[in-house]
Amino acid sequence: MADQLGDFPSKFSILDPAVGSGVLLCAIIDRLIEEGIGVEATIDAYEIDPVLIEIASAVLDRARLEAERHGITIEVRLHCEDYVWASLAQQQSLFMQPPQTYDYIVANPPYFKLNADDRRVKSSRVLVGTQPNIYALFMALTTQHLSSSGKSVFLVPRSFCSGAYFAQFREMFAQQVVFERVHLFESRGQNFDDVLQENIIITFSPQRGTLPHRTHIDISTGQNSADMEASDVHSVPTTLVLHRRDQDLFYRLPTDVHDELILRAFDTWVGSLHHYGMEVSTGRVVAFRAEKYLHMTAGEGAIPLLWMQHVRGGDVHHPLPTLRKAQWLRVVPETVGLQIATANYVLLRRFSAKEEARRLVAGAFLGAEFSFATVGFENHLNYIYRPNGQLSVIETLGLTALYNSTLFDRYIRITNGNTQVNAGELRALSLPPLAVIQSIGAAFAANPLSDMDSLVLGQLFEAGLISQALRIVEKI
Repeated sequence: MADQLGDFPSKFSILDPAVGSGVLLCAIIDRLIEEGIGVEATIDAYEIDPVLIEIASAVLDRARLEAERHGITIEVRLHCEDYVWASLAQQQSLFMQPPQTYDYIVANPPYFKLNADDRRVKSSRVLVGTQPNIYALFMALTTQHLSSSGKSVFLVPRSFCSGAYFAQFREMFAQQVVFERVHLFESRGQNFDDVLQENIIITFSPQRGTLPHRTHIDISTGQNSADMEASDVHSVPTTLVLHRRDQDLFYRLPTDVHDELILRAFDTWVGSLHHYGMEVSTGRVVAFRAEKYLHMTAGEGAIPLLWMQHVRGGDVHHPLPTLRKAQWLRVVPETVGLQIATANYVLLRRFSAKEEARRLVAGAFLGAEFSFATVGFENHLNYIYRPNGQLSVIETLGLTALYNSTLFDRYIRITNGNTQVNAGELRALSLPPLAVIQSIGAAFAANPLSDMDSLVLGQLFEAGLISQALRIVEKI
């Protein structure tokens, strides 16, 4: 992160809005000493935890004294207060002065979700919307403190790049700043504890004028911090990273030439679930709320209850002898609203494990295979259906094959770093023409044991929807 700041002028200022114990600032001071750069630097650092403030004070004072020995002058101002509140208070002041700006901003802000009624959210709705994560507030507010020629480096979750919660923030952020460099940590388990999404280091600078001043963004990737310096840097057109579809703006992170080919292919497809008269919803059964109506064994007046564990390799298997969950739902007046008419559905798991090979896992639920008028879908499943009518068998199989293909799984990974695949992202996902989906389904029905990647890529290539370069890569 310190290296991403570029060449330092002889005099500059730094803001760290969540200093913690001072690690990031020490990295910058360490770089100045190693490179023998004689400069004058002013640092403002915020931290809400008084214990951490004491640690940061001792650490940075030691770093300052070491810097002085090498001809580097550093002034450190520590503020034991919430940067978010301090910044919002300045905005709301009747005697508000223009915001103080800094040449550099570095941050590893806290990560936790804010409720809509949180006062910080209410005070910053115009910037981030109604239910952001706290780190988005740090990103939004610091952009106002970045000088016109400044540069900022943040270590944050990747979740802001997509999803409805961050839609308003992305619109604001794209107007204010442009990305210069992104480093993606592909492993969610090796670097950070209890993080359900991939984390990234982003380097950005203020937007200048109405058009991005960079035509390309440098993207690198690695499993963990140990391989950062050895990671290759891939230069990607800005138009592939910052993408708009159906009025929604997304940040996408292609890491190699195959990712670029995938994005270019998907961007030519105009189909979607809504375009084909389909819808996606989340399973209605929330287990802890319906606990007294759930049964471990089948019985009179019970219908199948499907969990995400029932969805495997394109199929739906129910019941599962090894599943230690209630697999039946009692039919009583209280569960009428939890039941869904038996029909053809595409079931998709909403969550994947941290290091699971697949982000998209789909299964074809064919109504003819279930002798019940209704069924129950647990809340960790998404289900695709046709509101006015029913999915045909080949539509169900075709969509199932597409979602289970490496091609679609890779696209989701380029656009979404979270373990959750939500209904909104499935609605926004580009689809090939319906006739092609049906042809994939017919081929799948004729040969259920065929390799799904070969089948999908072959059909898409024959329809002229992917390039030869993608066609020959069976495992992208």
